[in-house]
Amino acid sequence: MKHKHVSVLIVGGGLTGLTSALFLARHNIDYLLVEKHADTAIHPKAGGITFRTMELFRQLGLEEAIRTTSKPLDNIRGRIAVETIKDIDLAELKQGESTQKEIDNKIVKMIEKISPSKAASCYQMNLEPILLQAAEKGKGHIRFNTELVTYQQDDLGVTATIIDRNTGTEEIIRSDYLIAADGAKSSICKHIGIPTTGRGVIGGHYINIYFQADLSTFLQGSQFGFYQVLNPEVFGALITVNNRDQWIYHVAYDPSKGDRPEDFTEERCREIIKKAIGVPDLDFVILSTLPWAAVERTATRFQDNRVFLVGDSAHLMPPTGGFGSNTGIQDAHNLAWKLAAVIHKQAHPRLLETYHDERHHAVQVTTKYASDLLFSAVNKGISTLNNMDHLAVTVGYKYSSKAVIEQEPTTHRMDRLELNGRPGTRAPHLWVNYQGKCISTLDLIDGNFVLFTGENNSLWHTAAQNVSSHLGITINVYSIGSQGDLVEREDSWETLYDVTPHGAVLIRPDGFVAWRTKEGESNPNLILKQVMTSLLW
Repeated sequence: MKHKHVSVLIVGGGLTGLTSALFLARHNIDYLLVEKHADTAIHPKAGGITFRTMELFRQLGLEEAIRTTSKPLDNIRGRIAVETIKDIDLAELKQGESTQKEIDNKIVKMIEKISPSKAASCYQMNLEPILLQAAEKGKGHIRFNTELVTYQQDDLGVTATIIDRNTGTEEIIRSDYLIAADGAKSSICKHIGIPTTGRGVIGGHYINIYFQADLSTFLQGSQFGFYQVLNPEVFGALITVNNRDQWIYHVAYDPSKGDRPEDFTEERCREIIKKAIGVPDLDFVILSTLPWAAVERTATRFQDNRVFLVGDSAHLMPPTGGFGSNTGIQDAHNLAWKLAAVIHKQAHPRLLETYHDERHHAVQVTTKYASDLLFSAVNKGISTLNNMDHLAVTVGYKYSSKAVIEQEPTTHRMDRLELNGRPGTRAPHLWVNYQGKCISTLDLIDGNFVLFTGENNSLWHTAAQNVSSHLGITINVYSIGSQGDLVEREDSWETLYDVTPHGAVLIRPDGFVAWRTKEGESNPNLILKQVMTSLLW
């Protein structure tokens, strides 16, 4: 057998696995990613990308490419209920589009105040090739058609056996750490035996039928993204894939009545589509089918010594709200900088324990909200959302761990978005002029720690240089003000970050505030050394 050593072995080449690879490469960490399938996804699923996730893709330099790919779905919005697609009242449709557009514009304006990025619609089958292409240009190795056979870990690392499914050749891989991004049926999670919590299937079982058809006669350029079909024979939902001629139809089935996914033959699926559209002689082609279920399930632990669960291997939530894949990508982002700091010997391995502490809580908040959205929809508008705010769930959750230093007594709220520089929350977005360009403060979070200060920051700058040299970790320092490195364009950084002109805010490599001093410190060198040592060691 061949033997190879890498810092991190990633098992799974879906969205979470590929983004894990990209985030690790950004921190100059070598990895090997193995994926048992021969290629990236071929079926449309996981289409919604939140603005927070787009911020992460912005950091990777992929925002523009993803935005271009998602352009056909830019104006897709809202939902409407009809008996069949043929029965759509076009006047009602136009009125509904107009109302939905007004709602969406309000949301867009709210997001523009808090983020440099916008949400996008890009199905996994279109997004994965973009991520793969970017990963192949960077540090690390990716092997499709390669499967994890077995692994064992010890105090110093992980020894795994992988197999090339084409040739049958086995290989032993020695890694410092293993990331389990192998999906909802994770063999790694089962091997570890980590218990799960959650109510299991809470929204039913479905067959997702991907087909190609010209429906322009009935929709006439409609921009709706979700058509609820009420025909009791084929009750389900039609969703556009490319806003032209590709669609997916979700139809429910009931295992308790003996229904099985394999019962949905191509002939049966064709009959379902014809009845849903309301046209017996409809001309269309079925491209693929995929069973799925709305599930609520979370592992009780996201870490087992040197093994980390990310994405669907760690948690499953209903698709309502579109949080699932986004949550997994944010898992990968949280974990990557911590692995890098430990591997580069810039932090104690204890830092890795904060991955579970932070992400498990964020996942619980998000899963509850997604489930409540589902139950609210099923109950026809009866709210069970417990006053959680959608934007707060998207980007306003707060981390509490040893990787955050906070001394503020008030409780963090989730009924409204609060991004005010509080430690544990995502650093506020502020448009500034920097070196002749207009950028967001979030654009300066480049994988290192960042220290924002007032204009007169010579003591902070010296302190950062001293601490960086002492700990062997980079701290980038930026003064903000009319004569600073960064000049505010509209809002005041002091107001947004809740500091005085003498204050300072330390931001982690993942864009979350690690520590803040509102009034300043008499001995910046000492306090910054204490803060960084507490965070990392």
